[in-house]
Order: sequence, then structure tokens, then C-alpha cells
Amino acid sequence: MMTCEEVRISLGAHALGALEPEEELEIDHHLATCEACGAELMELEGVGAFLGKVSERDVELVASPPRQVLDRLLNDRVKRTRRGRAVMSLIAAAAVLVVGGTVWTTIQTGSGGETTAAQAPAPAASEAPQVLSDQSSDQSSEEGYAQKAQPRDAASDSRGAGEASQSPAAPESATRATPVPTAADEVAFSDENEDAEYYATVLVRPTAAGSALGVQVTGVPVGTDCLVVVVGVDGREERSQSWIVKQRDYETGKIFRFGTTMSLGEIARFEVVDTAGKLLVNVPVKDRGK
Repeated sequence: MMTCEEVRISLGAHALGALEPEEELEIDHHLATCEACGAELMELEGVGAFLGKVSERDVELVASPPRQVLDRLLNDRVKRTRRGRAVMSLIAAAAVLVVGGTVWTTIQTGSGGETTAAQAPAPAASEAPQVLSDQSSDQSSEEGYAQKAQPRDAASDSRGAGEASQSPAAPESATRATPVPTAADEVAFSDENEDAEYYATVLVRPTAAGSALGVQVTGVPVGTDCLVVVVGVDGREERSQSWIVKQRDYETGKIFRFGTTMSLGEIARFEVVDTAGKLLVNVPVKDRGK
């Protein structure tokens, strides 16, 4: 059984009666059931009668048209070519004007930006061991981290030194990734889980209301839902909001930020755990400073 595409390819020859009898019979069977192909055949029915009116002289003229016809066609082509070249020249000139104006505007804008940048004082950078900073954070935002923290109440403190109350450490809206800091105002504490080959570095920056913290992990499987438990020397605990470890974080070296109401001298250790409570890395505060 022929398909519509095969039938339509052969419709012209069918209209002129130039097909083999078997092929013509197959097409007739198809046309009996396909209205679309039948309609297309109806459009070709007059072709045979029209071609019958063509004389040998007409064929000779088509094969070798008169000289004046060729000249007219050639002249029309030359005019179209010249017109196209003129249009392209105008387009090219307009493009040059647009690009030139854009470059001039960019130069003027860049000159203004350079003047402003030259007037701004360069920030001073000091060096210290085990110290990092975050260029995207300032003192006011750090104080905001700690002010959002929720410490345990006084009644919980009186229940005994061995009883720890838990209050969530305040994140910055939500625990977020920030670039590795570079200024000399953060102290870094690092440790590892040798069995699992997990590593963690915790950055501590003092604030008026406690400490601004950041954590960077290495080796922890991508997709792990982590959080940090800040454990005080008196047994208090504050927790950060959780974040999911992503491959992009390892590639860019990003740090996850949060805050605590504890000062550096009040912190005993940092525990990086998953949301199920499994300890991933324990980072003790070996030197709390003064």
C-alpha cells in the first residue's frame, strides 16, 4: 500500500498518463480512500490539456529565448545587483556610526569611573596567622547576626552545670554561602575526621553581641544536609540553620555564615553534624584568646 507522500510524488506522472499500469492501479486504489491526495490530483487534471497546446516553436523559444529577452533579463539583474550594493553600503555606514557612538560613550563613562575610583582611598590590609576575613561583611551586619540569636533563659542555667539548653543560632536571614574572607579580623580553627577524611574550618569574628561565625567543609559528600552546633564551656548549645553541601561550593571555596551570642572565650568547640545528628567533624577551640 502506497503512502500519501509516495502517491503525491507520482501524481504529476499519473495526470500525464506516464506511469506503469501496476503503479497507476496502486495510486488509483489510494486515491479512492484519500481525499487529500484526490484533491491534489484534481488540481493537476488540467496539466495534460495545457501541455497539449504547446507547439514545437514554443519549445524552441524556451530552449533559446530571443536576444532582446536575454538583454532585458541581464539588465534587470545588473540593476538589482547595483541596488543591493548601495543598500549594503548604507547599512555599513549606519553600523559604523552606531559603533562609533557606542565606543565614544563607553570611553566617556569609563573616564568618569576611573576618576571616581582614583579619588577613593585604598583599603589597608594587615597580615596575621590563622586569620581570614570576608569582604562582603561589615561590622554592622555581623552584630545583626548575633542579635538574632536566641540564648537559653536564666531558669535553664540554674538546673545544673551538666544540663545544656539549646537555642538556635541566628543565621543571616538563612544560612548563606559567601566568598572566602581576606581581611585580618577573623580567627580560624580547623580540624578533621581522619576516619571519614572530612575537614572543617570555622571562622570566628568578635561582635558587640557575641560572635559572627563562618564554616567551610571539605570532603563531606555533596548533598549532605549540614549544620553547626556551637558548644559553650558551660554546656550551652546554639545551632545554625542547615545548608546542603553542593559541588559548586567546593569549586568556589564558599563559606556558610551564621551568628552566636557566645563570645570566643565562652566557646569550647564547634560540632559540624548532619540533620540526623551524626557528627561529621569536631572542631575544638584550642586557644580562645584573651
